[in-house]
Amino acid sequence: MGQLQQALLVVGALIIAAVVAFNVWQSWQLRRRRPRSEGAGPFMGDESGTAAGRDMQREPGLDDDEPQYVEPQLAPAESTRLRPPALRIDPLIDAIASFMFEQPVPGEALLSRMPRIARVGTKPLLFEGRNALSGLWETLQPSERYAELQAGVQLASRSGALNAIEYSEFVTKCHALGEAIGSSPDLPDMADVLEQARDLDSFAAANDAQLSINLQAHGVAWGVDYLRQQAQAVGFNTSLAAGRLALVEQLPAEAAADGADVGRPIPLVQLHYDSLADFAENPEMPVSRATLLLDVPQVPQSLQPFARMRDAARRLAQGLDARQVDDNGAPLSPAALDQIEQQLTQLYAALDERGLQAGTLTTQRLFS
Repeated sequence: MGQLQQALLVVGALIIAAVVAFNVWQSWQLRRRRPRSEGAGPFMGDESGTAAGRDMQREPGLDDDEPQYVEPQLAPAESTRLRPPALRIDPLIDAIASFMFEQPVPGEALLSRMPRIARVGTKPLLFEGRNALSGLWETLQPSERYAELQAGVQLASRSGALNAIEYSEFVTKCHALGEAIGSSPDLPDMADVLEQARDLDSFAAANDAQLSINLQAHGVAWGVDYLRQQAQAVGFNTSLAAGRLALVEQLPAEAAADGADVGRPIPLVQLHYDSLADFAENPEMPVSRATLLLDVPQVPQSLQPFARMRDAARRLAQGLDARQVDDNGAPLSPAALDQIEQQLTQLYAALDERGLQAGTLTTQRLFS
């Protein structure tokens, strides 16, 4: 290792140490300023629920920056819209900081003090409150009052594991939020969090799968309108974006995390083709290749997504006079697809054993 590389490593270590030391000092300072009496908080309010500072100009709340799934829009033939699901903090994939209150706090006051950007690096932040009446954790609602608040930062995603810089930024945001709401955050140890993040990232990398079947025109390319008609006939009635259609199913009861999750629309299989064709004025613009895509962790096993993808590929290949090929253009045989289906059984079992069943909101967040 050269002297320059050694110097850079030393500088990097010093920067991380400085950030950690700053967070410790900030936590100590916050504890010194913590309100001593029940009514000393900045927004505890009276028994009628009127919060101090409510007349202040409201800053953007949690919903401004809370991570959202893409909201698919139905094709013209349909009339309903798919709503993005409500994301929930889960200790399986989130590091969690807690804020305790001496008196219940109005949700409106909490929302006005949320971080403007609910993200650290590439990792999203989520916030939930424990309802003072029901005792249940929920997404903050302005009309409710909360006995406790928790903030969660996602430990891993397809972009990698949470790192020391990102976690330090999370700690800094939690301290700033704690100072604003008069409650010092209870934070997990950095070393434990980073070890958990690396372990989760390693597991996710070893059990991720995105499968595709390509349809290649035999000779004559298809017009884009004809391709869309054939796709809708097979069940691809939902448009996600230009050049992207989806076959959508409702989440079955056995795959739902709770009763409220039953019936949630799930894009089962996607169909991708040249997005420029959707913007072209010519409905006969030629398209010679389309791809069926299955994002395995995103779809419940009970919906049999790979079998559905194989069936959709077979029917589309017949309607379009196309060949089924892999990414290199080699023909895909039924035997090869059977082998892939057997391997999927092992992947689903590994996800289940970890408590990350395919298609749940928590698993969808991890594999995104």
